[in-house]
Amino acid sequence: MSGTTSATKINEIFYREITREINEVVKVDNDDPELVQQELEEYILTPQLEQYFLDALEAITDTEHNQTEDIGMWISGFFGSGKSHFMKILGYILENEELPGGNTASEIFTQRTENEMLRGSVGGVNRKFDSEVMMFQIGAKADATEAESITEIIHREFNIQRGYAAMPWVAALEEDLEAEGRYEAFKEAIEEQRGEPWEEVRTRAAFLRPHVKQALAACTPAFDEENAEQAIEDVEEGVLINATTLTEKILDHVERKEEETGNDHRYFVFIDEISQFIGDDQQKILTLQSIVEEFGRQGQGKLWLGVTSQEELKELVEGVLVNQEEQNKVRDRFPNRYNLRSEDLDKIVRERILQKDPQYHEELGQLFDERDGTLSARYKIDSGRDLKEISRENFIECYPFLPYQLDILPAIFGALRGEGSDDRLTGRERTLIDVTQSVLKDSDLLYNSQLGELVTLDLIFDEIKEEIPDADVSSIEEAAPKNSDNELARRVLKSLYLLQELDWVPNTADNIATTLQGEITDASDLTSLHHDVDDALDALVEAGYVGRSEEGYRFLRETERKLENEIKSVDVRPGDVRRFSKRLLNDLLDSTTSVRYESQSFDVTVEVDDDTLSTGGHIFLQAYSPIQQLYEDVDERTLKQQSFSQEDTIYWIADAEEAADLKSDLERIQQVEQTLRNKRGEQLSEQQQDAVAQKQEDVNRLQNEVERRLTDAFRKGTLIYNGTATELNESNKNLASIVSDPVTEAIPRVFTKLEHGLANVKDRHLEQIFEDLEGSSAPSVFRELDVVLDGELNPEARIASEVEDEIQQREQDGEDRTGSDLVAHFGQPPYGWSRDVVRLATAVLFRNGSIVATHQERPYENYTEDGATELFEQVSKFKHTSFDERETVDPDTRNAAKQLLDRLFDKKVKRTDQAVEGGIREVIDTWTSWTAGIKRELERVQFPLLGAVDSFETRLQNLDQQATAAKRIKQFVEFEDELEQLTPKVKAVKSFVEADRLETYGTYTKFLNDEWATLIEQADETPDHVTVSAEARKAADKLDTILSSEQVVDDWTNAQTEYQKAAQAYASAYTDLYEQRHEVYTDAIGRVQSYADGELEESDLKAALQPLASRLGNESISLDVSAGDHLDRSPDIGRLVEHIQTVDSYEKQAREAVDRRRPEDTVHKTVELQSIFGSETITDIEELEEPIDELRDAVATALDEEEDVEVRFS
Repeated sequence: MSGTTSATKINEIFYREITREINEVVKVDNDDPELVQQELEEYILTPQLEQYFLDALEAITDTEHNQTEDIGMWISGFFGSGKSHFMKILGYILENEELPGGNTASEIFTQRTENEMLRGSVGGVNRKFDSEVMMFQIGAKADATEAESITEIIHREFNIQRGYAAMPWVAALEEDLEAEGRYEAFKEAIEEQRGEPWEEVRTRAAFLRPHVKQALAACTPAFDEENAEQAIEDVEEGVLINATTLTEKILDHVERKEEETGNDHRYFVFIDEISQFIGDDQQKILTLQSIVEEFGRQGQGKLWLGVTSQEELKELVEGVLVNQEEQNKVRDRFPNRYNLRSEDLDKIVRERILQKDPQYHEELGQLFDERDGTLSARYKIDSGRDLKEISRENFIECYPFLPYQLDILPAIFGALRGEGSDDRLTGRERTLIDVTQSVLKDSDLLYNSQLGELVTLDLIFDEIKEEIPDADVSSIEEAAPKNSDNELARRVLKSLYLLQELDWVPNTADNIATTLQGEITDASDLTSLHHDVDDALDALVEAGYVGRSEEGYRFLRETERKLENEIKSVDVRPGDVRRFSKRLLNDLLDSTTSVRYESQSFDVTVEVDDDTLSTGGHIFLQAYSPIQQLYEDVDERTLKQQSFSQEDTIYWIADAEEAADLKSDLERIQQVEQTLRNKRGEQLSEQQQDAVAQKQEDVNRLQNEVERRLTDAFRKGTLIYNGTATELNESNKNLASIVSDPVTEAIPRVFTKLEHGLANVKDRHLEQIFEDLEGSSAPSVFRELDVVLDGELNPEARIASEVEDEIQQREQDGEDRTGSDLVAHFGQPPYGWSRDVVRLATAVLFRNGSIVATHQERPYENYTEDGATELFEQVSKFKHTSFDERETVDPDTRNAAKQLLDRLFDKKVKRTDQAVEGGIREVIDTWTSWTAGIKRELERVQFPLLGAVDSFETRLQNLDQQATAAKRIKQFVEFEDELEQLTPKVKAVKSFVEADRLETYGTYTKFLNDEWATLIEQADETPDHVTVSAEARKAADKLDTILSSEQVVDDWTNAQTEYQKAAQAYASAYTDLYEQRHEVYTDAIGRVQSYADGELEESDLKAALQPLASRLGNESISLDVSAGDHLDRSPDIGRLVEHIQTVDSYEKQAREAVDRRRPEDTVHKTVELQSIFGSETITDIEELEEPIDELRDAVATALDEEEDVEVRFS
């Protein structure tokens, strides 16, 4: 109890009767005058609300002199925030009707504010304009049976407000009748027919049309029912409802009002809960945009559209519209935006419900003073948000609620309602005002209680339980966990149910206990309640009503409880627990696999619970987890003893105090994960999916907690190294840092030569080692490693000599000597040198000339060679580069090579390895560059010395591929005999090519293969037309022999001579044939012309002669062999012979063409000798008599018929 005796009851302390009737939820279309008056008298104006009213009224007032399209109002706020109330009060002010008490709405409103600017704006808008407001909740007005647009709904409500029918065509008919003065007569006709008023008849759409037709005929002169039917159809067809026509209709109404009154008129359409109606329908929000756009464009400030929404405009359009341009357009149409906040609701509740009668302020203040410290310290909850503190003033204003309760209740209601749901909890509409009043006026609760008692969260649950799913309510009210106070357990469940809706309030036992404290008492009673709540929660967890969450507890709904039973039925074996533990430990200890020592990183080989986590390190860490210690005996004394002889091994024993709990949690994780895996193939309801998702979240949280506790176990464990055990107590230190100390101690014991190569070598140092080493600019790391002394390279430095010895030893043993091999060797004990130190040591040896490098089969002996330094500067190249000791060459071999260079290549060099090898390289570079370019040309003409050039190139390439200079010099000498033979030939070829003779060689070869071959073929086949002299044939044969011989270069002059002979013979033969062809074709053309006998037109004769003329050619031709005129002739010799042989055939074609072109009345008789003489052989002169007589008879017969006769011999 509070310890304070007071006769005052809670129901007595309020300024207004707590049991009075209060409209739970403001309904914008409820315009009962008494209700309107009560709403105005009890309306609480916060500073923010005053500013919103002022902004809205000033925007309206500005339209007196300034036209505007900015007429859209967007009023947003969560459920119960008062957005509908704000819009309704604004409508009352604008219409300013007189109310039952004799005051106008604006007068009552202005009495509620001290803001003089707001008072002035209210008066100003009332004086300047006659305002008409149409307000409605769009969800209540929309036709549930068909999809109505916002435009259609506004159109219907506008008609109804003016007294017309809801159906558009009926309302249009009424307007027409009223305009003609026949409306009253029409209504009387209806009532006379039906015996009931028109206003009732017009609501029955199914039977309306016949009555209207009869009434129209009755009230309209010269109208029969057929005319009436046509009139109805005309009206129906004329009804067009869209944003434009709707605006025109309302604006026409406004302008008529202005004409009637002479005053400026404003019309306001206020729509409540537009966001629920729109949902995610793009078309609806675009329709709303069209309406407000037309209101602005046509009305220019006379028409206004205001809407309320749970969501702010930006949030709504972004959730519905994808296109950014469309989003911007909608936002631009509602520039007047008013977002109601929770702070406003808090003040409204305090003043409208909780406002105290002044006579009780002191008594309430004394109650606070008695428990000031306890109230401030214990009657508050932990939260991720700032909640109001309990002060004397706050306490008086909020009692019997506490300030934090008024902060969290609206958020709880909103969460229960669900994002995007209707503006209510479920079926019954409940607001914070409603709930707070209901708790206080219930005689079974606090109504008759004495001062000192408090509202608790379980009472709030009871008040709104009709809004909570029945299954959850039943589960809570029937909860009976074992070994627990059931009443308290149920109160705990009710509080937890509501608290868990807030993700920013931890559902801890302390928070739950605080929300259940039903009276103001001392600290000891509070502590006792907290212990009882703890016990109740443990019992509820065990019974499956509650689960543990990341920050406390969570009520388990029926679906989740069934899932929990499945989880508990999963069997987890010890081996499963150990494997899962090792998997987690591998991740936790992964950071310990590498430790920094000085400036160098050292790998650590880590074993966790006898499983290897990492390899490659030469320091060993063996870790034993709490789980391992449950199953295996880990004896600290034994490990400590054996560590004396293991300078490379560290033991780490985790603290095992929580081993059993960790094992239990690991089993739980595996049970949950197995159950969730089983669920993946099932068809789950939405509730089951939510339950599965929650379990996934829980198991993730639990795994994170297990990982944290495993980490803490190692932080509180024991480290053993070299016989010393160190007890740890590192609450915040990461595991890698803890391991670092013993590993740092072990490194110099394991890597005994580390100090010689302990330096921070960078990539830039690999570049600098090949630069000028004199002066003070050399990096300090060179001095630290002794690789540079007094500005000179020091190949005797310890790291360099160690690397050189290793290269020599590996070469002797036939082992690989790549950079990777060297890095691996010197990374092991006793060295432990970094890769970059090994690179630097090798670079020192290379620059000094102690070693040679080979990369991708190319040897490098001098650091000045192109690309040589990159082998050390680039890690990837260094790893794949092989290193050898530099070879030497004996004086005799070197001298032989020197002489060979001089003798074969006119290359004079000094008597040193470097000079000789340099000369060989120059020869290689010069000649391989030439052979690479010329070989294709030699192949093209099939030059007989191609083989020599190819062999020469092969030898040079072999020299180029030698690994060292010494090997190259030696091989050069070994190639002496071959080079002696090949070099003169190649030089001769080079001279031949440089003299531009290779192209001529190709010409000669082609002549023999083409022109000469054709000539010989024709001479052999048609000797009567073509003859070739023996001398010419001999010249061609000699030319062919020379061109095919490797002596071609030496015999080139003879080749030229023989070519001239053969070519001239060919030219002569060609000229003879060409002129002979001209002669035979000239004769043939003459004969055909005679045959034509002038009977043909010139063009016809030319066409007939075309077969002969096209082969006629010139009379003579001159071929200059030296100019190549004889080559590639067209036609060639073969075609010339063919033309000569076929002249008779082409002459016959010409004659036939002449016949075809003669005039039709001309007949030319022909006698063919072939038909008479045939091809018989004559052996006696007398045998000619018979065919001659036959010829004579044939000609005589023909002459009898025509003037002339042609005798054909072919």
